[in-house]
This record gives sequence, structure tokens and C-alpha cells, in this order.
Amino acid sequence: MANVRVLCLVFFWDIFIPVQAATSTHEEVLQIHFPSVTIAAQKNGYLSASTEDGGNIHINPGGNETGVYFDNEDLFRVIQIVQGLPPVWVNHTDTGYSGTFEGGRILNIPLNVMVPGSGNLSFEIVAGSLPPGVYLDTTNRRISGIVPDQDAEYTFTVRAKTELGKFADVIFRFDSYESDQCKDDPCHNNGLCNDTRAGLGYKCICEGHYGGHQCDTDCRLNSIGVGNKNVIPDAQLSAYLSRDQSLASEARFNSNSSSAWCGENQNSWIQVDLGGEGRVFAVTTKAGSDDKYLKSFTLSCSTDGASFSDVLDTNTTTAYVFSSGTGALTQPLPEPVTCRFVKIHPKSYKVHPCLMLELHGCVP
Repeated sequence: MANVRVLCLVFFWDIFIPVQAATSTHEEVLQIHFPSVTIAAQKNGYLSASTEDGGNIHINPGGNETGVYFDNEDLFRVIQIVQGLPPVWVNHTDTGYSGTFEGGRILNIPLNVMVPGSGNLSFEIVAGSLPPGVYLDTTNRRISGIVPDQDAEYTFTVRAKTELGKFADVIFRFDSYESDQCKDDPCHNNGLCNDTRAGLGYKCICEGHYGGHQCDTDCRLNSIGVGNKNVIPDAQLSAYLSRDQSLASEARFNSNSSSAWCGENQNSWIQVDLGGEGRVFAVTTKAGSDDKYLKSFTLSCSTDGASFSDVLDTNTTTAYVFSSGTGALTQPLPEPVTCRFVKIHPKSYKVHPCLMLELHGCVP
């Protein structure tokens, strides 16, 4: 038996006979023969090791070549074998690793894998490709997304790998079939449903001032999100000829804030990238202080960020002039405009054109 250094052990026996240093017999329960230490219980006795308050018990071999044996089996070797085994896939749908799904439905298939020992798993696609609109959610161990609204067959292989590099592959067979996504009339407020085979399988063409995926949003009252950096990131706000160190991100509308973006003069402007084409119905402005603020402005928009058109007064070719002041003021556009990029152009101001702003409308 290999040398073992015992850190802290408490042993209990049904019958305990003290060790006699001078006269040893075969009935002794503790035998010490240096340099080795042998610990054994009497016949029908038992051997236990315990600590108070849930403390740990450690067995520390004294070198790289030593081992810990139980019934002549090296326990370290057993642990290595268990950890070296590959993961095992188990059936995770009613049909095993294949299935048929209706187009436009939300897909959520768990990746059920048993892992020998302990440790984390990683997943990857090693053959074939996922259906469009479907992705591998490695964090939650799922295949998620929206089923393509078309008659199609897909085959792909998912690999599960342990931290030690052991892996197991499984083949998924995925069938989707086209469905009439407009049969349940998903569009509200007289919106026209168009079965598109894309996204959720349909697109609503909204009437009047309604928008959103199902035409259930009043775009006149809906804030696009300039005031929320999670909706419109800083990178989507830009300005020209700013005053001193003023940043475009300071133009985010906040009713409790005293900061604002400040331009130098009438040649300054601030721009918002909506992130995609949408319809803009109204604009809100507010001054950051009473000392310097915007009094009036015009607005222009663009779909490509290169060619801008002024928002015109009704039935004219003249740019519409919006009012602004110290308090929050929301004003509708003469007519809704479709664009991705929106610019505010100062026209009159006190000291410097300073403002916070929000836009109202619907962006798909």
C-alpha cells in the first residue's frame, strides 16, 4: 500500500482495546509500522472518519506516483475514467431526434445530455445547418427560434463536448410545413395581413396611425426610444458643430435631467439613427436650463443617411418650423414621415441651441 499522510481522523470501534506499546497482539485495532501507517478495525468492528460542523476530510498522497486504493482499486484512476467518458444524449422530444413543425410557430427543443462526473458542456453545429430563423441557445441548452413557414427538410448535427474534450454527436432531422399565418386574423385596427413566409410568417400592413407587428400600437403616442440607450445606443446619436465638449448622447430626453446637447449656432445639427426605417409622427423637445435653449427648429429625414428631405408645412414647399422652449413640448409633424435618420436643425435660440429630444412613432 502506498504511503498516506493522515491529516485528521477520528475512529470508532464496537470494541476498543488500547494499544500496548510493549506487547502487541493480533487483536489490536491500530497498528503503526513506520514508515508506513496501517489502520484496521477488529473483526465485526467498523472504521469511521468525521469532522464537526460539516468540515472537509482530505486524503493527500505524497507524490505524483502514489495513489489511494479501495479494495485494490486506485480511486484516482476511477475518477479519471469517469471524467474521461463522453457525454450521453437522451431522447428529448416525443419523436426522438426528429420532428415535424408548423411554420411560424415558436421552436423550443431542449438539448438533454447526461454528463459523467461533473463539469460544463459546450455545444456546436458540426454538420449541416440550422433552419433560417432557428439558433443554438448554448446558455440554456436549447434549439430555439421560429419555424420557417415553408415545406422543407433540414438535417444537422449537434456536438456536446466536455471540458476534457470528450464529445458525443447527435443528428437532428427537422421538417417544417407551410401554414396560412393569416387564418387567425392577427392584424388589429383594420390592418391587412400578408402571409410572407418570413419571421413569424406574416406581416401586417397597418392603416392610419397604427403600427407594430400586429397594428396594435398607436404610433402618435409611442416613444421610439431616444431617451433609452438600450433602444437607441450612443452610437446611433451624432451631432455636428457641438458647443465645447457637448456630446450627442446628452440630448436623450429625461424630464429630471439638467444636461442637454448644445450646438454652436444655426449650422449645428443633431441626428438620430432609428436603427431601421419607421414612421415618425411627433417630436418632443426640452431645454436643459433656463440660461440657454432652443427656441425653434426644422426637421429633416432620410432613408439612407445621405440624402435628407425637410419636413414640409402642409401643402407647401417650405420647411415646417417647430417651436421649442424651456419646458417639455410635444408637437405632431404636419404629416407622418417614413425614414431611418432624423436631424434637428436649430433656427432660433437663446445664447446657444441646447436641447433634449424624443421622437414618437413606430419602427419595425
